Amino acid sequence: MSALLVFGANGATGQVIVQEALRAGHTVTAAVRDPATFRAVPAEFRAAPLDVVRADVRDPDSVRATVAGHDAVISAIGPAGRRADGLYSTAARTLVAAMVAGGVDRLVVLSSSGARHDDPNHPLWYRVIARTLMKELYSDMRLMEDIMRDSPLDWTSVRPGRIADEPPTGVYRVQDGVNPKGGTSVTRVDLARFVVGVVDDERWSRGFPTLAR
Repeated sequence: MSALLVFGANGATGQVIVQEALRAGHTVTAAVRDPATFRAVPAEFRAAPLDVVRADVRDPDSVRATVAGHDAVISAIGPAGRRADGLYSTAARTLVAAMVAGGVDRLVVLSSSGARHDDPNHPLWYRVIARTLMKELYSDMRLMEDIMRDSPLDWTSVRPGRIADEPPTGVYRVQDGVNPKGGTSVTRVDLARFVVGVVDDERWSRGFPTLAR
């Protein structure tokens, strides 16, 4: 099992990633801006040690101090609304620099199938939205991916379709860099389990696994 550092651990998807990583037996460090606000993990997931630390991707020193000693970093960082305001790209720059300095090689980030706005498997209406209403958000996601691509790290960018708060099914399709044809969504728990599993899956090294049912 691995020692995982999860950023965005207090978000809707980040919290589930922490839970599923613990369930899988990994040692987990949850990196949040304010540890006092971290929501307690239910006892059923506590199969491995959990530590909660303060680290903010807009504060490089706090990230650098946290990264060392971990086997992999997972970023579930994301804004509360439709505007990224540079959050994805800032996180990528900060994490890449800290990981290179700290000798940590494996990085898995949460992106979106919408990051590829010209995906031929997206319906026309979605491609229009990706280029208009969601343009700023997806542009920053693509910049995040470009920063990782240019780094020496062993990275994976997970691109889910719409994240659905429904019971997990274990049924979804995955393609590299393209949305599964006709696919629209994936459950949050299924996504979290995939993210945790991909940490040790060499098939997705420097890849863009795109998930949808």
